[in-house]
Amino acid sequence: MNRTPLVLIVMMAAACRRDPPARRAAPPSAPSAGASPTARAPSGAPPAASVDPPAGPEAFRETSRFLPQGVAVPGWTQSGAVRLASASELFQIMDGAAEKYVGYGVRQFARTEYRKTGSQLVVSAEVYDMGSVLGAFGQYSMLLSDSRDPASMQANAVAQGGGGFLGTSQLVFWRGQYLVQLNLADESEEPDESALAGSARDVLPALAARVAAAIPGETTAPTEARILPTEGLVWGGATYLANNVLAVDQTGPGWVGHYAAAGGQRYRVAVLSRGSAEAARAALQRFRGAGLTAVSGVGDEAFTTATFAAARKGSTVVVVAGPAPAELPTLPAGDRSGRLRAVVAALP
Repeated sequence: MNRTPLVLIVMMAAACRRDPPARRAAPPSAPSAGASPTARAPSGAPPAASVDPPAGPEAFRETSRFLPQGVAVPGWTQSGAVRLASASELFQIMDGAAEKYVGYGVRQFARTEYRKTGSQLVVSAEVYDMGSVLGAFGQYSMLLSDSRDPASMQANAVAQGGGGFLGTSQLVFWRGQYLVQLNLADESEEPDESALAGSARDVLPALAARVAAAIPGETTAPTEARILPTEGLVWGGATYLANNVLAVDQTGPGWVGHYAAAGGQRYRVAVLSRGSAEAARAALQRFRGAGLTAVSGVGDEAFTTATFAAARKGSTVVVVAGPAPAELPTLPAGDRSGRLRAVVAALP
């Protein structure tokens, strides 16, 4: 009798009872340029690997040379790729915000991430080469005063570079021709905003100090800011706008100062310096509006409207307006003409 089939059946049954071999974990995939790394872990659990392989030294070139390599501050390590982009490439990176940076002369942008091991906290560090001190200060001043009273941020001031401020989860400062923005995020499914703010106070100033120490350049405001009156100017109140001064379209560039009167009322003064009287006259026209009334004895020409008191003296335009935000206590409209007269009289 041939017993070979029976032996084969017994051997196959034994093999089926053995444990299957352990599977090897798949190797981590290399991050793509500019990609945000790790997938989220289930809520409440730390990610399996919160830090991606760091970028090599060759990635830290040009504007990105100011970004720390390896361990930036204790517990926080550079993670993933370093993104370096030209001004034109910003439109592909920033949704709707690139135009503001381009208007201030941005030349190059660098970004990378720093992650806290064992957590889902990540800092996105961005350095902008704005091409000039005026461009860097201008973009910084716009971010400081955009949609808020700059004086309200005085308690959040940080002494980095030429000046900066710390928000709930963002730190911004400028130095020389560079603007730096640090943003902290919690990538967990249920982030704790209060804990996030506390983490921001711990890590962002320390990381800002590392970056600021590497950046060369001026730490004083551009000399062009001296065109603004200093009396009553609030903290952070000198703002340089590349266009659309006082929210009026196509004005060209100008300085806007945020002021407090002796009685606590608030107002703004815009000063636009042009290369000729003709160019200044064209800029002044942008502020004409409803209820216009001519004002005599102020500069070469002056008027008031329902919104502004404005004048031109030679190649300089001065406009006095209400505060921003509008909810602040306002200098009475009748007093705007007095402020206009005083500012214009002080012009050379």
